[in-house]
Amino acid sequence: MMVYDDIKLKKILQSLKTIVMVGVSTNTLRASHFVGRYFTLRGIRIIPVNPAYKGQELWGEKVFEKISDIPKGCKVDMVDVFRSGKEVPLIIEDTIKYLIPEGCKTIWMQIGVKNEESAKIAKNHGLDVIMDRCPKIEYQRLFGELRAGGFNTGIISSRIN
Repeated sequence: MMVYDDIKLKKILQSLKTIVMVGVSTNTLRASHFVGRYFTLRGIRIIPVNPAYKGQELWGEKVFEKISDIPKGCKVDMVDVFRSGKEVPLIIEDTIKYLIPEGCKTIWMQIGVKNEESAKIAKNHGLDVIMDRCPKIEYQRLFGELRAGGFNTGIISSRIN
């Protein structure tokens, strides 16, 4: 697993208002679904992208077939990738072309998703790149929510759950 600075991760997660989630599922048993739901419950807008569910609605948002279908003017902070590493190059290409102009600053590849070559391209275009991590898990770890699940986050807090 790659090592990322907790301060940087916390800054990224604290700044989120809108996430484009590529590969999201409408199936409530899928990880992508409960990650998206988790963030919507925290007031973060999720723009779902998955050709299998094109035109359906998820969390009050229309599901788009691809990134290029997201309407212009839709401010985006991060792209969360629930697709295989081999699909990442096109996602990065579309993010650079369509979402950097809309404010996107981060590409986040879920656990098991890595593509070093595409990560370099994204970084060269000014994007922060996180690979092989889950933003939900990192959010819970960095903000003390994992304690309730019996995880040692390594963060000392006087907060009583």
